[in-house]
Amino acid sequence: MKKLVIVNILFLSINIYSQPQWVRIDSPTNNLLRKIVFADSLNGWACGLNGTIIHTSDGGDSWIIQNTNTSDPVIDIHFIDNQNGYALTWELNNPPLGTNMLKTTDGGINWIKEFIPIETEFFRSVFFLNEQFGMIGDRFTYYTTNGGTNWNLSQRDSDIVANLPFLQIQMLNDSLGFACGGVLDNSGIIWKTTDGGRNWKTNGISPDEIFEIVIFDSLNILALSGDPEYLYGVGLIKSSDGGETWSYEELPINAVCFGIDFRNELEGWSAAGYKILFTNDGGNSWSEMDTPDSSAVYDVQFVNDRKGFACGQDGVLFKYIPDPNSVEQATVSNEIDYKLFQNYPNPFNPVTSIQYAIGSRQFVQIKVYDLLGNEVATLVDEEKPAGRYEVEFNANQISKTGISSGVYFYRLKLINSSVASEKVTTETKKMIYLK
Repeated sequence: MKKLVIVNILFLSINIYSQPQWVRIDSPTNNLLRKIVFADSLNGWACGLNGTIIHTSDGGDSWIIQNTNTSDPVIDIHFIDNQNGYALTWELNNPPLGTNMLKTTDGGINWIKEFIPIETEFFRSVFFLNEQFGMIGDRFTYYTTNGGTNWNLSQRDSDIVANLPFLQIQMLNDSLGFACGGVLDNSGIIWKTTDGGRNWKTNGISPDEIFEIVIFDSLNILALSGDPEYLYGVGLIKSSDGGETWSYEELPINAVCFGIDFRNELEGWSAAGYKILFTNDGGNSWSEMDTPDSSAVYDVQFVNDRKGFACGQDGVLFKYIPDPNSVEQATVSNEIDYKLFQNYPNPFNPVTSIQYAIGSRQFVQIKVYDLLGNEVATLVDEEKPAGRYEVEFNANQISKTGISSGVYFYRLKLINSSVASEKVTTETKKMIYLK
């Protein structure tokens, strides 16, 4: 019988609502895809078996295979921006055996393979906060402060399950971070660091491994686990005090949750093999649906509040189609002049998406200003036909040093020359940048 480390039960009610859809899109590979990541609203990557990494540069409309110069499985992948990325492969045949890191500085056009000089260790998770500070983890965790030239062993506490494998690492900043993992039918763990990965505190929470966690902010964290034997339900794991204490609830759903991500504060999705789980109340209750065409899915990633993707067996790719009846999906007709949407995410670091819609052909200008009214960036400055548009603001691309944290404003200016006297319309919204 499985033993739960924490049994602080939350009560669950399953709510059924008008379901969005996931539709299959063209994929350039038949190899299993295990991980999918996006660096911004246009650039995304998925990785899997036989050295496979695929890339989109148009927001998921099309995908191409990148040359990794390896046939080893790509275990994990992480990008810090649309140019700099890292992936892990396992060297299983030719000594020295262990883990190779694939690095790119040009968005994956070229991947360079480097052996991590820790033999016979097969790392499953990689995370880089910037080009210098990164981590790799499995039974042991190592960190680097010089881009991987040197690796330093992290310390875990003396808990009996402390040295179970890391399956995912996430750092909120150069001090605070979390990792999750464990072993099937043994224990699911979430670790916490407050000193940049030098030391990790262990929290044994569930009876099965935890593949991925969602960190809403420094206090609120959520995860799902699951039993592949279907003897026990999915575990709902939550913390509201920054990982100091955790609640665990067994849901009436049989599945293994491999990947999880939230579209917005309320709606979240989990890739759970032949099932997809979803919530529309911030993760308090969950429902299930079968995957399209019975394909297994292993990871899910939302680019913004309107666009998401999932990947899985045989190279399958699915695209998220929101509820057609939802207000946010309504298009702008000729009867509506314009609409400027609130940026998402907000607060953001360092990238946020700004959407707007116009009902007729107009000259569109979008600029970003600081609190003093100084112009920070011009995002749009051209004539556009009627439609709904999305533009990205990346705080790191403003200058070599970026911009400081704080309140900024983005202003939409429309000039309609088709009317008798030129009509100028403006609207301004506030956004918050937090490093």
